[in-house]
Order: sequence, then C-alpha cells, then structure tokens
Amino acid sequence: MNVLRAPSKENSTLKKGIGNLTFLVIVVLFAFILIFSLIKMNRPLHSLPSEDFLATASKTHDFLAASNLVYFSIRTMFRMIVGMFWSFLFSFVFGVLAVRYKTARRIILPMVNFLESVPLLGFLTFTTAWLLGLFPGNVLGAECVAIFAIFTGQAWNIMLTLYQIMEVIPSDLSNVTDQFKYNPWEKFWRLEFVYAIPGLLWNVIISQTAAWFALVASEQASVAIPKDTTLFLPGIGSYIQIALDRADFKACLWAVLALLLNVVILNFLVFQPLVRATYYFKYETDVESSVPPKSIIYRVLKEATLTKRCSRFFSAFSHFWIYKLPKIWYFLKLDRLYKLVARFRNFFKTLWYVGLAILVIVYAIKLYHFLPHQDFGMIPKLTLYTTLRVTLAMIVAGLIFTPLAIWVASDNRRLNFVQPIGQILGSIPSNVYTPFIVIFISMGFNRLEWWLLPLIMVGCQWYYFFNVIAGYLAIPDDIRDVTKIFKLSKWQWWVKYLIPSILPYIITAIINAAGAAWNADIAAESIQWGKKSIDVTGLGHYISVNDGIKDKSALGTLAMCFMVGLCIAFIWQPLYRVAKEKFHY
Repeated sequence: MNVLRAPSKENSTLKKGIGNLTFLVIVVLFAFILIFSLIKMNRPLHSLPSEDFLATASKTHDFLAASNLVYFSIRTMFRMIVGMFWSFLFSFVFGVLAVRYKTARRIILPMVNFLESVPLLGFLTFTTAWLLGLFPGNVLGAECVAIFAIFTGQAWNIMLTLYQIMEVIPSDLSNVTDQFKYNPWEKFWRLEFVYAIPGLLWNVIISQTAAWFALVASEQASVAIPKDTTLFLPGIGSYIQIALDRADFKACLWAVLALLLNVVILNFLVFQPLVRATYYFKYETDVESSVPPKSIIYRVLKEATLTKRCSRFFSAFSHFWIYKLPKIWYFLKLDRLYKLVARFRNFFKTLWYVGLAILVIVYAIKLYHFLPHQDFGMIPKLTLYTTLRVTLAMIVAGLIFTPLAIWVASDNRRLNFVQPIGQILGSIPSNVYTPFIVIFISMGFNRLEWWLLPLIMVGCQWYYFFNVIAGYLAIPDDIRDVTKIFKLSKWQWWVKYLIPSILPYIITAIINAAGAAWNADIAAESIQWGKKSIDVTGLGHYISVNDGIKDKSALGTLAMCFMVGLCIAFIWQPLYRVAKEKFHY
C-alpha cells in the first residue's frame, strides 16, 4: 500500500509546487507591468516621437522595428489594466445607484446612453487638452488621454450590463434575502453582485473589443509645443497607426500578431480562470451536472498553497467588508443623516432639473454660436447616408451573429472552444483590415462601396455574439426543461421561448452595438493607406477629415449623438422597459 501511495504524495507535492510557481509568475508579471510602466511614463512630453519624425523610417532604430513590440505590449497592457479598473469602479458606483434610486436612475441612464452614443473622436476632441493639462509637459498627461479612451470604450457597456442584470434578479432570490433581513449592503454583495458576475464577465470580454479599437486612436495626442503637432505614445495602437500611415504591410502583420498574442495571454491568465471560478454562481437547479468551462491556469492554481492562503485572507476580508463595515455606518448614525437628507429628495430633484435646464440652455446657446453655420445644410444629407449604412450593417450583423451565438452557447464544449476564438477576432480593430480592403479595391472590386458593410460590422457584431451568449447562459434550467416537455416546433421555440427569454440582452446588445457601429463608420468612410485615401460621402467622413477642427468635429459629433439618442429614447428604451417588465423570471 505504501508503494501505491508514494507516487500520489509526490504527485501532490509536484502539483502544489507548479501551482505556487504559476501564482508567483502571474503576480510578478502584472506587478512588473505596472511598476515598469509607471517608471517609464514619468518623462517630459517632448521625449515622445512626433508624427513628422515618424513619417519616414529611421536607419538606426525605427519605430516600426518588430523588436519594439515587446516593450509596446507592456505599455499597452498597462493602459488596458488601468482602464479596466476605472471602468469597474464607475460601473459599480453608478450601476448600483441606478438600481437603488429612481431619481438617480432618471439621471444616470439617459446620461450613460448619451455618452455611449458619442464617438471616440468626440471625446478626444474636447478632453485631450484638459487631460494633458493635468500633468503639464509630462507624458502622464498623454497616458491619461489613452486610458480615458479605453475607459469610454468599455465603461458604459459594463455599467448598463450590471444594471440590466440586477433589474432581472428572480423574485424568489430577493424574497430569501428579505426573509433573512439583509440590509441593502449585504443584499448587494451576497446576492446581486454574485448573481451578476457571470454575465458581467462576458460583457467585460465584449468590452475589450471596443478598448482595443480605442487604442489605435488614443495612443497619440495633439499638442502645441510650440506649434500644433501629434505625439505618439509607445504602444501597439500607435504602432498600427504608423504602419497604416507608411503603408507598411509587413509591420501591420507584426502588429496584428502582437495584438493577438496580448489578447491570448490576457484571456489565458485572467478571463478563462475567472469564468471557470465563477461558473457555479449561475442560477441553475442542476448546475452540478453540467460541464464547466476548462481553464488550465485555474486547475493549476487550485492546487497551490499560496492561492489557498490568499483565499483565507480574502474570506476574512469579505467577512469584514460585508458584515463589519456596515456597523460603522450605523455606529456613526449615518443612517439617520441619510433619512434626514432623503426627506428633501423632492427639493434636490427639482434643484437638479432646474440647474440642468439652465446649463443646457446656456451651453446650447454658446454651442450654437460656436458651430460652423455654413455646414448646417449638408449635415442632414450626410447623416441620412451614414444612418442607412449603420442600420444595414447592424441588421446583417444581428441576423448572422444572434443564431450563431445561440448555436455556440447551446453546447458547453463548443462554447469553450469558440469563445476564446471570438474574443481574439473581436479584439482586432477595424483599421487593421485596411490593407486587405485596399488590395481588393485596387484590383477593381470597388462597386457599391461594399467595404463599408464589413468594416462597420466588425465594430458591432461581437456585441450581439457575446451578449446573446450571456443571455442564453442566464436562462434557468427549469425553464429549458419546460420547453422540452411541450415539444415546441423550431418556430415556436424561437418566438415563444428563446427570444422572450433573452430579449433584455438583445436590447442591451443593440444599444451597445449602435455606439460601436457609429465609431466603426468613422474609420470605414475614410480609409487611409499611406498616401492613398479612399473616402465615401457620409457623416463619418465629415468627422474624420475635420479631426482637429473643433467646431466642425463638434457639429458632426452632435449630429451622430442626436441620431443615436433618438433611437435610444424612442425605440430601444421603450423596448427594454417592455422586456424587463414582461420577460423576466
């Protein structure tokens, strides 16, 4: 018997050793990325290379040298991590406020829906100078611009997803927390937060698509030192932009390879273990019998003694955070202060709306005088062209990727195989496809401006894919079992069961995809490949060619936001309210 047990003990010791080593490697890797990037970014702003300097290849150490991509990947990954942190912080603060308080919801949801419709160039046009001013003459200001762009690419989606999931929590679970007399703090961390994690993780994965798209535009900043010029931060996004400006096909391929490698590493080390660790947070009756997603890192770390120690520390901290921290609130009598302030909620609500109305009127007048009046006549025509293209691309993307997502999510093994591939493909910015588009156009395939449709779809299709997957996985198993009992036809299965079950997720996908599609349209209507420019008449082309001209950029951005806002206010929000009230468990 001892002979049989010895290998088992050795095997267990080996697994613990590998797990501890893996844990240390991951911690050291991310600590190195953070510390190294913080050291490198604290430099004078004029140390960054300018657009004129990078226009031609250097003979000594060129910016597009493939060896630079390792350093560029570290800097880009730092921005992704910091942007993700701020996105989570924003989402939890404003998402919970929107769920808890009706007054806050009336303010937060329209604001977030509007901000989601603002194209990236709109944010950068009005915020770059202010963010650079936070750290005058320092690279930290340009880093803030890039991080803010990543934030705008994912924060709205994550916050709306958290709000949507918390709004459709099954009533029987809420009743249980009421019976145990949980306070709102305990209810959030023990029910709502845990219930939201699986769907939230899927949407964080979706949001990486928009974040990578933002990197191409954000790792450059227009400054005046002493004349207007564009400086480039070291990163994969700036590498892609310079490769496009020089029409360097080989450099584009190296950039895509580096980008995909970064996505694979982030997915392998972070997202796959998190999805596996939170798999049993799903609200299902027979989750134990289903096949969980696979993660090599999760399986290795599960054996490590260091992760168990961290788990014990986390358990102790969570106990303090959930149960002890609220006692401080009550000990300081802050609950009474809150109730006292709550009595004046109508006064504060009126004060808010009056103040908001005054601000809107004042700034609307200033904006009217600021905008170029001579361009007002062409905007409706340009908006119509772009709206038709975006609408067509969204319809085609929805018709293709909604059934595809259902097919993938209906089988766990298929999902585990396809999900990483989808994340990798979804992370590629539409700009990267420019060389291939130019090749086809130069061969004579330029009829009907066909390239617009796939370039816009690339920006929005993955929102359908991952949101629908999250919605399908959120359907309780007992609901699925009922459909098997009634033996529905394929048409009835879609119309009576599936679409009503995932309708809130589809609406969220459409809202998110709309903002992404408009962003993609700006890049699609004005393709730049070296000195060759391929332009298409539309609002996206108007915004792109007038980038840096603030009055015209503001006019194009406002027209785009106006169209998306109309759709959200009069189409998607009413549909979402119907979905939330009539189609929930």
